[in-house]
Amino acid sequence: MAEYKSKHKADWSHTGVSDFKWGPHITSTMVSSELTNLLIEKGKEVRKPEFDWSHELAGRLKEEYTYEEDWNEWFVPLFHEHIENYVNTLGPGRSKHIVTNAKNFKWGLTRLWVNYQRAGEYNPPHNHSGDLSFVLYPDIPQEMIDEAENMDQRGSNKTAPGSIVFEYGERKFGDFLSFCNTSFSMVPKTGLCIIFPAYLSHHAYAFQSKGVERVSVSGNIKFYWEKNEEGVLL
Repeated sequence: MAEYKSKHKADWSHTGVSDFKWGPHITSTMVSSELTNLLIEKGKEVRKPEFDWSHELAGRLKEEYTYEEDWNEWFVPLFHEHIENYVNTLGPGRSKHIVTNAKNFKWGLTRLWVNYQRAGEYNPPHNHSGDLSFVLYPDIPQEMIDEAENMDQRGSNKTAPGSIVFEYGERKFGDFLSFCNTSFSMVPKTGLCIIFPAYLSHHAYAFQSKGVERVSVSGNIKFYWEKNEEGVLL
């Protein structure tokens, strides 16, 4: 890049970058080993045909199961702090106004399911129902991580195997010097939890490591608060 010399020295003490926040709010945190262990153990209990949930999901996976609906007893208490963190880190706007000022603002889990992804399987672009969704990784095999790290990632269009990808905005902006990122991808690790708006399109890449499973747990969340007879926020 060519160098240009200015006669005036810029003041970088306040760049203003943090003043321009918009787009979907996403958080990533690490959950406790207590929660990942519970998800694994309770996942084993529902790994049966009668709990098969693949017919309700977009994934090109052979094994996807719904958890039994007793999640308010064991999942919600351990996950509540992550919802609190999501709400507390919201930027200014209508959503922040509602969660800050609504009377009896609560959240409820409407669905919880586990995905066992094997070599060659993938999850195509899709979104969820509800207000928020999340994906949590109780068990990510080291073989998949090694595969991703050893991948030749030269070129801007290569995504590592086993990655989760989020997309937002008009895809045409990614075809030229738009100064706009319309997608974000990452290779998950055990214990990672990502919370995002339910409408946000996302998908999971396939990996090729044989004999291992990429275990993820997803869920949908609905928020509730009181309104008056005219439907106005209290």
